[in-house]
Amino acid sequence: MQILPPLFVTPWFMRIDLVAISWVLCWILFGFKAGLLCLLISVPLVGVLGPFAGGWVGAIMKSVSSVWMFAVPAFFAWRKDGVKWLLENRWAYIFSGILAIVVRDVVCVLFNFYFALPVFFNIDAVGLFSDPQFLSFVGHSLGLAGLGAYVVEIAFWNSIQGILDIYVSLIVGVIILRRFPRIMNK
Repeated sequence: MQILPPLFVTPWFMRIDLVAISWVLCWILFGFKAGLLCLLISVPLVGVLGPFAGGWVGAIMKSVSSVWMFAVPAFFAWRKDGVKWLLENRWAYIFSGILAIVVRDVVCVLFNFYFALPVFFNIDAVGLFSDPQFLSFVGHSLGLAGLGAYVVEIAFWNSIQGILDIYVSLIVGVIILRRFPRIMNK
C-alpha cells in the first residue's frame, strides 16, 4: 500500500493514504497481537519504501497515529466477546471507531506540535498556521489562524484518514469473512 500514490497531501506533508488499512484488517482477521505485529514489521517500510516514503518521521507519525485505529476497537472487543461481537454490533463498531478517531486526533495534534513539525521541519506550528501565505484548507475556510487553525486542520485531516482506515478495513474485512468465515481468530 505504501508504494501507491497518496490520495491527498496536506500542506505540511501529511499523506492521506491506504497504508494503515492492512494493519486494521490484520487485527479484524487475526486479533490484536497480529495487528500490532503487522504494524511493527511494516513501519520501517513506510519510512523508506516507494516514492512517497516519509522517512523516519513519517514512519513514526504513521504508526503513532494509526495504532489507535485498531487498539481502541480491540479494547471494546476484548471487554466483550471478541472481534466477532464487535463486527456484529454495528453501533458498537461505529462508537469504537469514532472514539479511535478522537484519540488519534488528540495524539496527532500533540505529536505534530511537539515532534514532527519542530523536529523534522524546524517549524513553529502556531507560526506556520498564522502565516497568511500558508495553504490551510480548513483553517482558511473557517477564518481561523494560529493555534485554532493548527488544531482544527490537524484534527480534520487525521479524522479523514481515520475514517478511511477503520471503515474501509471494516468493509474489506466483512467481505473476506463472509467468503472465508473460518479465517477469523476468535
